[in-house]
This record gives sequence, structure tokens and C-alpha cells, in this order.
Amino acid sequence: MLKWLLIFITLGYSAADGQVTTFRLYDQKSGIQAATAESVQLSRFVSYNGRPSIQFTLSKTDKTVENGKRAEVFFKAEKSLPVERWYAFNIWLPASFVTDSLPEIVAQWHATPDFDLGENYRSPPVDLMIQKGEWRLETRWASQAVNDNNNLTGKLSVNFGKTVTEKWTQWIFHIKFSYKNDGLIEVWKDGAKIYSKNGPNYYNDQIGPYFKFGIYKWEWVNTNVPTTVNKRILYFGEVKMGDNNAKINDFLSNK
Repeated sequence: MLKWLLIFITLGYSAADGQVTTFRLYDQKSGIQAATAESVQLSRFVSYNGRPSIQFTLSKTDKTVENGKRAEVFFKAEKSLPVERWYAFNIWLPASFVTDSLPEIVAQWHATPDFDLGENYRSPPVDLMIQKGEWRLETRWASQAVNDNNNLTGKLSVNFGKTVTEKWTQWIFHIKFSYKNDGLIEVWKDGAKIYSKNGPNYYNDQIGPYFKFGIYKWEWVNTNVPTTVNKRILYFGEVKMGDNNAKINDFLSNK
């Protein structure tokens, strides 16, 4: 099954809790984490296939939201593991998106801790980030039931090439989330398959991941950390999701 996520950011935004009170998503447990009403909005200046894109704006001086500097759309968590899903989205980096010394995550598949076992939030098991002008895929996994960032079974970082401004970059992810050997990650960039890996890619948790996209620049919480830029803007177009019955052509045919 393929879900088309046409996201309309409207009025009724509460900057106090970083949520949008009137929006259209595919479920009722989705929302926005951002500092201001201007952090996540529709843009007709940068369009995708004739439709407005979603503009994300993050400044170093923005207030902290959910313990970090972020402007993100998030979706509800999957109920269990393992779970197989497809995700597709397009990212436009404007000319102002110059190389920075600090990384930012633009898409992440986050985990919910098993609070009843004493866990706390950890780095995302899977994320797509931009670091020093390059796309990178980060994966982390843990087979033990209770884990933290210092107690992982494995971690992997893969370089997906240099970023390019003033053009749309299409990303397609096919992921079977699992902390066991039956896990899978496949990635397509601009229609070409660039990555495939079998094996664990998640934490041994009771529930599955929740998807987020936008800008998350965690190092900006430290106001004294050196940084090349103080503001980030990027755009997302045509975000889609599919379950285990989806196929690659469901996404390539609608590029």
C-alpha cells in the first residue's frame, strides 16, 4: 500500500509546544516540532512538479524544541518489530546552503526507548545527514534489550556523495527495521540504486521507528560551538510512504 503525504501547513500554530493544530497528514499522531510558525511552511517560491514545497528554516538562535535545535515533521511510531516500509522524498538545497563544519540530519527514523526497562532517548538508528558538504547514511543497532549510545552492538557510516545546490535530489529508502540479521536497507538516489545492506539496523525495542524529516542540528544547542553558518533553509517535495507491499516502481514512476 502506498501512502501519499500531501502536507498542508496552515494557521493555528502554537509556538509554545511546537505543534500545528490544523494540518492534514495520514494519521492523528503526526505533527511538527519547530520553534516558530515560520520554521515549517509551504513555499511557492520553490515548487515541485508545479506544487508548493515544504520549506524548513532553522536558526542557531531558535529556542530549543524537544531538547534540540530542530524544525521537523514527524509521524507516529510503528507498533512492533520487525517492520518493512518504503519512504521517498525530494530535497532542494538553495544556493545559500554552503558547507558547514557542523552536521545536520535531514531525515531520521527514530526509536522510542523502553522506559519501563530504564532506557532513555538515543541517537536515531537510521538517519540521512549532511556533513561537510556530503550526504551520509548513519545506522546504529543493538541486540541487547537495554542499550544507550555507549552500549551499541554496531554502527556504520556511509558516504553518499557531495551535495548539490539549486536542484532536486530524489531519495528512496526501502527498510526492514530489525535488530536481527533479517534487517535490510536499500537506497536509491535520483533513480539509481546506490546502496544495499542486509543485517541488523535497529535497536532491540518493544515498538518500531517513527519517521521525521526537516532539519535537526543538535550541535547548535551549545551556543559556543564554532559554526560556519547561523541559519539553514531547505525544501522537501512529494513525500511518500509505502508498506511491505509497495515496489520501487511505485516511486520511480512518479519522479
